[in-house]
Amino acid sequence: MIRICALLFFCGLTNFAFAQHFTVTGTIKDTNGQPVPFASVYLKSTTSGTSANIDGKYSIKLKSGEHTLSFRAVGYKQQEHIVNASADLVLNVTLTAESYTLDNVNIRANAEDPAYAIIRKAIKQRKTHLEEVKVFSCDVYIKGVQRLKGAPKKFFGQDIQKILELDTNRKGIIYLSESQSKFNFRRPNDVHEEMISSKVAGRNNSFSFNKASDLIINFYDNYLLENKLSSRGYISPIADNALFYYKYKLLGESKENGEIIHKIEVIPRRENDPVFRGIIYIIDDSWRIYNTDVYLTKNAGINFIDTLNISQQFTKVNEVYMPTAINFQFAGNVLGFKIAGYYVGIYSNYNLDPKFPKNFFSGEILKVTEMVNKKDSVYWKNNRPIPLTEDEKINYVKKDSIAKLKESKKYLDSLERENNKFGIGKLLLRG
Repeated sequence: MIRICALLFFCGLTNFAFAQHFTVTGTIKDTNGQPVPFASVYLKSTTSGTSANIDGKYSIKLKSGEHTLSFRAVGYKQQEHIVNASADLVLNVTLTAESYTLDNVNIRANAEDPAYAIIRKAIKQRKTHLEEVKVFSCDVYIKGVQRLKGAPKKFFGQDIQKILELDTNRKGIIYLSESQSKFNFRRPNDVHEEMISSKVAGRNNSFSFNKASDLIINFYDNYLLENKLSSRGYISPIADNALFYYKYKLLGESKENGEIIHKIEVIPRRENDPVFRGIIYIIDDSWRIYNTDVYLTKNAGINFIDTLNISQQFTKVNEVYMPTAINFQFAGNVLGFKIAGYYVGIYSNYNLDPKFPKNFFSGEILKVTEMVNKKDSVYWKNNRPIPLTEDEKINYVKKDSIAKLKESKKYLDSLERENNKFGIGKLLLRG
């Protein structure tokens, strides 16, 4: 009996050792010492990973053992670091700007830019790449932050600083949310998403409306964001008719993961066309999109905001490339309110051959259960893939504390007493 107990105890210890996880944290900076916001951190040859926050800080949990971490950001040379996870450790990383050269490209005066030949091949393969993945499922984490960069002192006679809980310069976070979900897709347009957890600063009984499908913008489609930021859609740089709307310039090429990547600038032919500006990265030979770093301006006809930057990173899954990091950054000025913010989505743990039960896609786009917004701070501390910045931590604590106070019986009773006080104004207004 004693031997059996000892054996069971030993097995328990062994299982515990194998199940142990350790956390690798650090800051990702460039060669000038500046943080690289939203850089990706992934386990090599997988889609299991995370992103740095806007200050370049990251955190990733690893099982005990040796792992290779891949650090990547648009415009920077990818780096790999081998870590031995036997305890929590700090790994700071410095990324160097990617060097795109034109050494192997001959550009003659008055000749067509070499980018056009690459784009034509990408356009020819567009529909193939659009339809090659019929179904998939993945895990999604979305974080949204909206900030006021400046505001008038008063709006309709109300003190803006007090109402929106801003600092003395009338700046601060006005919206902060996070969500985790399981996202399922089947071509052409079937979507089923189940939210696992949700958190909104200052709204203890609310859940965020973050949707994975809202952030996936597929440049293999001819038209994008139709009826979202504008009544008209925006034309992809590799749409069937893209050459009518865009000019292209090859900025250079580099080698990454054994493949040649072409860096191409996309330029509107006309100032007010519904098109993007910026950079796209195309893989040689397969003519797939590797990265995008493009933006829309008011000239393109977007509503509500002045600029929208869309950055995407793709990672190889089997023989195809799937989006793993998507970032929308925006800025605008409405009635004197200067706003800015971002939504970042981390798409991980892809399954390109999921087995969906019958009637799985029933028209229910987003499923939200009752306990989604009941996860406590301990849960989020252990499951949040992107570290909070210092002001985001303060924002959560401050707004959640105020929300909790307003839910207390003492506060509700005092509010009721105040509302029940007699006043001639209340009599005239409410009877």
